[in-house]
Parts: sequence; C-alpha cells; structure tokens
Amino acid sequence: MLTLTLFPPSWGRPASALVRQVEAARWESRYRFFTDANSFPADTDCTGLALSALHEHGRLSSADLKVSVHDLLRSAAECSLPRRDSRADDALHPGVPMVYWEDGREPRTLNRGRKHDAVACANALYAIHLADPQTLTGAQTVISASMRYLTDHLTSRRYLDGTRYYPSPDAFLYAASRLCARFPSSTHALTGHLRRAWQEREEYADTQAAPESGPGMPLDLALRMLTAGNLALTTGQDQRRRLLARAQRPDGSWAACPYYRMGRFPVFFGSSYLTTLFCLRALTTPESATVTRPRQAQWNGDR
Repeated sequence: MLTLTLFPPSWGRPASALVRQVEAARWESRYRFFTDANSFPADTDCTGLALSALHEHGRLSSADLKVSVHDLLRSAAECSLPRRDSRADDALHPGVPMVYWEDGREPRTLNRGRKHDAVACANALYAIHLADPQTLTGAQTVISASMRYLTDHLTSRRYLDGTRYYPSPDAFLYAASRLCARFPSSTHALTGHLRRAWQEREEYADTQAAPESGPGMPLDLALRMLTAGNLALTTGQDQRRRLLARAQRPDGSWAACPYYRMGRFPVFFGSSYLTTLFCLRALTTPESATVTRPRQAQWNGDR
C-alpha cells in the first residue's frame, strides 16, 4: 500500500504482484493490516491508503471508490464518550473516522474498541477527498469534524508524543502534509500550522545525533524531507539529502526503523524495506538528481 502511495503513476505501471498483495488484504470494500487470517478486522488506516493508492494508479474506478468511501464514512464516531478530559488522546470525537468499524460485519474478528488515530484519520480523509465528497451524503460533516480533529492534534502539540499507532511525530506531519499537498483548497488552514510545526520539529532534530546512529532516525529524516516537499519548504533540503545518503548501507538499503506500533503495547513494526522505501522516495526527486544518487540495492530477486 505504501509503495503504491509513495511512487506516482507517472513512474510506470505498478507490478501486478504488488497490486495482488494489496488486494490480498481486502475484505469487501475494506482493507486489513494483516493478510493472514486472524482476529484483527479491517481498519480505516489501511483502507484509506489502499483506496487512494489503487485509484490513483488506475486500479480502482471512480464508481468503486465512491462505494468504498461511502463505507469509510460509516466508521465515523456518532457520539462522544465521557472522559475526564475531552482533549485527551483517548477522547472520542463525533464525525471523525474511528480506526475500526463497529458494525460487526466482518466475520471471525474481534471488536477492537472505539478509538481514533490522527495518522489514520489523515489517510482516511485523503481517500474521502478523492471520491468527490460533495456528492456523498454526510461527507462534508466528516471532513469538517476531521479537519478540526487534525488541527487540534497539531496545535495542542499532542503530535509530539506520536499517535496510538505511529510512535514518531514525523509520521503524523507526513500524513497530514500529504493530505494538504493533494487538496490545498480545503486544507489551507492546516497547512500553515503544519509549516510552523515542521520548523519546530526540524530545529529539535538538529540538536540530536546523526541519522545513522539512532533507532528511527533515517526514517524520521526521510519523513521530514517528504513533509518539507509537500509543504513547499526547500531550505536545507540539499543538506538533508546528503545526510540521508550517508546513512545508506553498503547493500543499498537503510536500517530497519519502527514505523507502526501495536496500539499502547510496546510492540513495533518496521523493516529495512519499509525504511528504504521512504528514503528512496525522499532522495529520488528531480531537484536531488545533481546532489545525491542512491546506491542500487543489492537484494535477492525474491525481495
């Protein structure tokens, strides 16, 4: 899903095997994190990524996208849950897509509970915008509520602690900036807040160790570079490219870094392939051609 999302259709027709892998995670109009059968149901994060990637690569028609997005809209919370602090990270926000549907339609899966995640919300909102939301009942209510939620997550500085499923603040900044870059007319207010937050994050990163020396650092640097590109921030990008290129390993890859985590449990998901995917996208841009040339990965054919 992320590969299709990161690399645009203009770079060539995606491999059929890659599309089949995405489709292997599908249940009806929803998509799962795990392809193997287990008790985890489909979620709105994977569904938002899969729908937008398949549609933008010409593998999902506009009509089918609308059907799927109509289902995605049904994931929005209907009411608030009583919390001691309505601004707390676990508060439920009416109109904002939850991570999981609560309709019990998917067989042999467990109820995962009502919860939000700001990255998942941004990815779901991206797909909703793609589906011509003016023609979908209830879409504008979900968009308005979700934009308020994302803006509050940013301006309250809760993003600095990551989200429930994404431990790095840079993951949220990237997901939100991707939304803003694709749909600028409806997200311009959020874009301004993102630029200020990105600058704050970059200033903090400048005080830390080099990217090759800490867990998550190559990936975080790549995410910040991609976010800067989405927000049209060019100052310092050449220096970041050089820094990221120096972190590349002799076989052409970058080290595994944590990208997802299993909710509040300290169980993390990541791989050198995932890190390399983001790093290559951050480096392989028209303006970087004369600055860095990443080494060709020397991987086995089955990779």
